[in-house]
Amino acid sequence: METTGSSLTAAEVRALEDKHRDLLILCLRLEELAMDFDAGEIPRGIQKVAKHIEPLVAAAHTLEEQRFYPDLELHAGSCFGSLLLDQVKSEHRVDRRAARELSLTLAAVARKRCRLSLETVAHMVRGFQEAVRRHITVEQILLQQLLSVDPEMQTLPS
Repeated sequence: METTGSSLTAAEVRALEDKHRDLLILCLRLEELAMDFDAGEIPRGIQKVAKHIEPLVAAAHTLEEQRFYPDLELHAGSCFGSLLLDQVKSEHRVDRRAARELSLTLAAVARKRCRLSLETVAHMVRGFQEAVRRHITVEQILLQQLLSVDPEMQTLPS
């Protein structure tokens, strides 16, 4: 992995945006699940959602850690920027664990073997999707900062 002198390509920026879009779509689906749980229902398709949580999170994190974060470190320009990046990186570990736990919980709910109340599961789902949304928002802000620092990236086609 190259950590100095690297520069995100237009294709990598699009790939990062695609990964973020996929995670936001997951968040919308999770919101729907939470509403069903609040109504005391076990929604259809819950097993499919459970199977996709971890791979979606892992795909986004891999791209971010291998291509996006090295450029951010290179252009951080301040102690605050470096500290913020360290915080975002550490959140990945928490996100992975939460994705795993939520995936297992939803699979248990689908099999009707979950000991948690549907209300509790709804809170877990909402907490996870809110954390993912906040994380994506921070990374989108960081990406915009990076693009504004790198004049070559400013001319990317949309």
